[in-house]
Order: sequence, then structure tokens, then C-alpha cells
Amino acid sequence: MEALSHDLVQANIHYRLHRGLQDSVQEYEREFNQSNTFWWLTLNAHFDACLFRLCRAYDQNKNALHLRNWLEIIQENLHLFDIDAFKVRLKENSFVESLAASARKPDPKQLAADIEFASNNNPLVKKLTILRNKVIVHRDIKLLIQDRNFWQEQSLKYAEIDTLLEQGVAILNRHSNLFKALSYSKQIVGHDDYKYVLASIRANRERREAEYEEELRRIQHGRAVT
Repeated sequence: MEALSHDLVQANIHYRLHRGLQDSVQEYEREFNQSNTFWWLTLNAHFDACLFRLCRAYDQNKNALHLRNWLEIIQENLHLFDIDAFKVRLKENSFVESLAASARKPDPKQLAADIEFASNNNPLVKKLTILRNKVIVHRDIKLLIQDRNFWQEQSLKYAEIDTLLEQGVAILNRHSNLFKALSYSKQIVGHDDYKYVLASIRANRERREAEYEEELRRIQHGRAVT
């Protein structure tokens, strides 16, 4: 559960930072242009980090840990969600009795729906799997020979990534909460630190520009006097 949550939570964090920076480009256009290479690499790095973790979370390999087989393990071991087992897991928690009062097993229909969502039966997951196998993790040699840009042909839209991220964490939290009264946040402390960085760059730029203008006025005034 901890390994799976790491992939889904980190995917959300990198994606949110990528989108936050992307949305700031218009407001801070001059600041981005002054160090364009750095920001271009940074934006791509966060997007790649998100996709890598997303591919791992929605992997379909039977020998790998991913959302689908984690849910299937739950489906095959519902007895682990019995109240007695729940109390044993949370025995160090001073609120164990009150938490156990609402403890319950996963709803079979909801669990089946979650498994369906996390599988290649979901067209969105299937699309991610194809991109994973042909572009993101592996390079399909036939596509290279054909000189096809498969990512541009079949790329995931932001709305599709939003859905995979939102639903992935929702599924994770639905069952981790039942298992151990534990929910994971998609946010991280300092998630908007980039705003301080951009504001600092702007303040420094404006200060240097003011100093330059002042020096220019001083020189022009000196010439006028002469």
C-alpha cells in the first residue's frame, strides 16, 4: 500500500507542479524567457516524472505491483477487513475503538468497478498502456522506422491525465481507509513554492531595470549639463 501510494501521490505532485508552472507562463512571460532553457527542461521533467509514476500505478503486468492487482488481492482477502483484524492493525491507535465502530469490508460492487477502472477494459488505461509500451517506457522500432510521432498521434490530454490521477487516488483512499483508517493527500507542503521563485526573479529583474534606467538618466543629465 505504501509503495502504491507513493506512485500515485508523487504523480499528482509532479503533475500539479507542471500545470502550475505552465499556467504561470503568460503572467511571467519575461521571467520565463530570460531562462527559457531551464524552465523548458523543468516543465518536461515534471511531466515525465508524472507519466512514469502513472504508468507504474496502472501497469498490467501480473508480476508487478500496481493498482489493479492490489485491488484483486483485496478481493481475494476480504477477511483482512474484519473488525478484529482492523483492531489488531490499529492497536497502537488510541482511537481504535471509535474507528472500529465504522470499520467495514469493501463493497463488492464498488470493488469490482474499481478493478474494472484500473484495467485495460477502461479505454483510458488501455491508451496509457499502449503509450507506455510504444513511447514512454519502450521505443517501438517499427514506429521509429516509419518516422511516426506516436505521442503526437495518441497523446494523453490534460483532462485524461486528471481523470487517471483523481480516480487513482480516490480508489486508493477508499480501500486504504477501510483497511487502516488512512487517507493520502495529493498535496505537499510547499506545493506553490514556485510562485515565490517566480516573484523573486521578477523583483530582481525590476530592481536591475530600475538601476539601469536611473544610470541612463544620470548619464543623459550629465550630457545635457555639459
